[in-house]
Amino acid sequence: MNTVVKSAERVLDILEVFAMFRAPLALRDIAGQLGIPKSSALMLLRTLEGRGYLVRDGDRYVLDPVWQSDEEGGGCFIGGHTMRLIRIAEPVMRDLVDRLEETVVLGVPTLEGDVRVVANRLSPLTVRYDQSRISVIPAYCTALGQAMLAFQSQEAIDAYIARCPFEPLTDRTITDPQAFRARLAENRQRGWALNQEERFLGAVGLAAPILGQGGTVLGALNIGTVPVRYRRRRTTLVAALQRAVATVAEQLDTRIPQRSGAAVHQ
Repeated sequence: MNTVVKSAERVLDILEVFAMFRAPLALRDIAGQLGIPKSSALMLLRTLEGRGYLVRDGDRYVLDPVWQSDEEGGGCFIGGHTMRLIRIAEPVMRDLVDRLEETVVLGVPTLEGDVRVVANRLSPLTVRYDQSRISVIPAYCTALGQAMLAFQSQEAIDAYIARCPFEPLTDRTITDPQAFRARLAENRQRGWALNQEERFLGAVGLAAPILGQGGTVLGALNIGTVPVRYRRRRTTLVAALQRAVATVAEQLDTRIPQRSGAAVHQ
């Protein structure tokens, strides 16, 4: 027997969208993300506002501060699709660290197109790639970001490039928009991204997107290492990454609703 209550599921879907993006969203953003009529979305938003879950500011809504954390990049409301992704990915990440002895990081896209780190497993080695547990990192200079952006719509890529500062963090950071577009096209063609010291000197990242039904970008896994170990084990690392991403994608709940791919309006 199907015990899912559709209206309750829609309410949770909306809360999960706000928790994922952590930014004010308009009615059309919610309707577009969930693929439902604006009239239905409006009734649900007003209900959540009336019960104190959302706060309205003009034509936009945001999670009430009580449901948010003061921690940079954090958030005490993590549930739904992101939490399912974390639960499915964590044993796969542990296995990667056990076998490769390299750091493994799970990220999801933010509203602006950057990366929210939601889980990580550190290498046991003394010389290792390190990444804080809960943080937002830029997409343009990271393997996680480049892997996810490569599989976004052209509209989303254009919007990201238009607002990206392309600040040179090292002498290997891509700062030219056309070169960045070329990098994304290369990543999409081969299915994974490589970042060699573009954000931090001495750090190499390999990342591949986790795709849902219809090609929706749900997140990405990153294997972080150092240059000497990357050069020695490139083939092994790439193969392990691709297997891990495929395993996570296969195990994800097929009930994850498909996003429309519509741009969120600033």
